[in-house]
Amino acid sequence: MLGITYAVMFFFVLALIGYGCHTVWKIKKQLHILQLNSYFNRRYLGWLNNKKAQVFNLKELEPLLALVGMFFQGPLIVLVLFTLIYFRLFLIRPDLPEKKPLVFTPRATRLFVFSLGFLLAIYMGVIAIWWGKGDFWLEMSIGLLVICNFFAPFLLMLINLLLLPLEKIIQYWYFRDAYRYLRTLTNLKVIGITGSFGKTTTKYVLMEILRHRFNVLKTPGSYNTTMGITKVIRSELKPIHDVFVVEMGAKKPGDIREICELVQPQYGLITAIGEQHLEEFKTLENIKKTKNELIEALLEHGVAFFNMDDSSCRELASATKCRVVSYGIEADKLDYRILDITLDEHGSSFRVICARDNSQAIFQTKLLGKHNIYNILGAIAVAGDLGMPLSEMVYPLKQVSAIPHRLELKKVGNNIIFIDDAFNSNPVGSKMALEVLGQISGKRKIIITPGMIELGVKENEYNEHFGEYIAAVCDYVILVGKKQTLALQRGLKAKQYSEEKLFIAADFAMAKKHLEQILQAGDVVLFENDLPDNYSEQ
Repeated sequence: MLGITYAVMFFFVLALIGYGCHTVWKIKKQLHILQLNSYFNRRYLGWLNNKKAQVFNLKELEPLLALVGMFFQGPLIVLVLFTLIYFRLFLIRPDLPEKKPLVFTPRATRLFVFSLGFLLAIYMGVIAIWWGKGDFWLEMSIGLLVICNFFAPFLLMLINLLLLPLEKIIQYWYFRDAYRYLRTLTNLKVIGITGSFGKTTTKYVLMEILRHRFNVLKTPGSYNTTMGITKVIRSELKPIHDVFVVEMGAKKPGDIREICELVQPQYGLITAIGEQHLEEFKTLENIKKTKNELIEALLEHGVAFFNMDDSSCRELASATKCRVVSYGIEADKLDYRILDITLDEHGSSFRVICARDNSQAIFQTKLLGKHNIYNILGAIAVAGDLGMPLSEMVYPLKQVSAIPHRLELKKVGNNIIFIDDAFNSNPVGSKMALEVLGQISGKRKIIITPGMIELGVKENEYNEHFGEYIAAVCDYVILVGKKQTLALQRGLKAKQYSEEKLFIAADFAMAKKHLEQILQAGDVVLFENDLPDNYSEQ
């Protein structure tokens, strides 16, 4: 080792600390995005392609300027410059607030630890090269460190790929453990709920009804994937439970079939089928086939529940081999029908008729919108098939509160109403949210939205139509994302919407700040869809 002094050693350690701080921050940030993309390298690579100017910022190559110190025939100047530049990059790093922070699940932790291990291996290699080869090779190794930092996203993808076999083994072990445990609960009734929209609300409502007679467990929040449900089974499901209500989501064909292999439902409900997640499914037909995986998993003695006002559900019901229970408002020959609907800003009231015994009851609910009546009726149909009379469901439904972020109405000072519909991002749900907004009396109707996503080649078309609907209902529009909302802007322009009543914010924080500036007593504000961090334009 040549040219070694205490000053060189001191700045060598500082250089590695500065580099490590910046690189660990960058890996953590990219791990967060990879997690939001469900650890799929292909989806993450698509995100990188869209954000390449931000992710691969040329200023992160500035530490290469430290190599000018080579001309001064000593490593000290190189190390000093390298240290100062990386500490500067770390201190001025963009630290934007995260809507859904990185969750250090076991998988995320493994990815993070292995990434840090790779960094440590590079450090040790630099030390070994310096020790054995001299100062010139130290400087070359420092250049390699900069390149590794710059291309950290690809390092993360490589580690994710290398760990994939291990993740499959771990997931299979957890799956088999949950599977074996479920088989011991011979008296447990399992209810599967899926659909393009409405499944979470239906799950919450069904839980509220059934808990008055049964010991019920539902999958929490949006735990609707195989591994999420596996975790619930292993940690929360107990022998004392009578009913297990399972929400089943799908990002690709086969996802629901896999969940059904695990839980083996005796009851299956499809709320509605529409064009959502078209980036993965491509066509409505593929979505129908995937949702029908729940019905196909039911044995001959199982029971399938369908919203018969939905044309896709009617099609699937006609080919179903097990017993079908139908519900709806407008279709013919329904097992559960709703009449006499009254909708207002406080919720709704309606009468339900059960064809099986001609019983009927009048219900009241705080949930807003006609589409929520379908969700409620689906839950009523399942509870009725489990032996609960309509009269026993009236009180539970009256107590159901708004589901968080799903047309959740909040009243604040100065008679201002906020409608939080942040979790909706589909053509049907967004249109119905506007219908709810239109039903509420107020001084002005204001919407804050980034539009809809994951609609594939039809995304622009649906967002243009959404912009037209907005123009017909809203007195003031705040769009989030200059590029994201171009189709919405075209829809508004097609309806000659006044530019004086339109504000386009760079991000949600700016949108909320602008709202605070214009908000007046008596206003009604709809927050329609809040995109995750991987769709941020910042």
